[in-house]
Amino acid sequence: MPAAGDNVILRLSVLSPPTGVAHSLQDKNSTPVDVRMSTGKTIRFEIPIRLEPGKTGYRFLGDFVRTEGKIRRFAYVATGQQAGQHTEWSRRAKVDLPEPTPAMIKAATGAGLVLEAAYEGTDAKGGPTCATVKVDWKNGE
Repeated sequence: MPAAGDNVILRLSVLSPPTGVAHSLQDKNSTPVDVRMSTGKTIRFEIPIRLEPGKTGYRFLGDFVRTEGKIRRFAYVATGQQAGQHTEWSRRAKVDLPEPTPAMIKAATGAGLVLEAAYEGTDAKGGPTCATVKVDWKNGE
């Protein structure tokens, strides 16, 4: 799945997702990638991306990075129909990427950078989490 030039791995965990609901990453064409059927246990996705310099500073790029405006970068985790499953659910969780820091830039231009985050996969009504989810990205190994 990694492309040439990818220097960052995002390890994103979906905690306690509802059982029997498909989860996947969604590429820039909204195609489901790496579809997983939930058993209620944590699902972990590894998302390969790039951290590169641009006109206004460093930014995240890649097949799974979406943009909104000039600054916002995020990735989608699709569930149900959006992940290719025939079900009542058709949702996406929007996971914002962090602002690149000098330490991230240094790691990405060296041996590579691994960032980890997690979010609760089940909403208050028992369905798959959707809309923008808040995560705290931390350095991983």
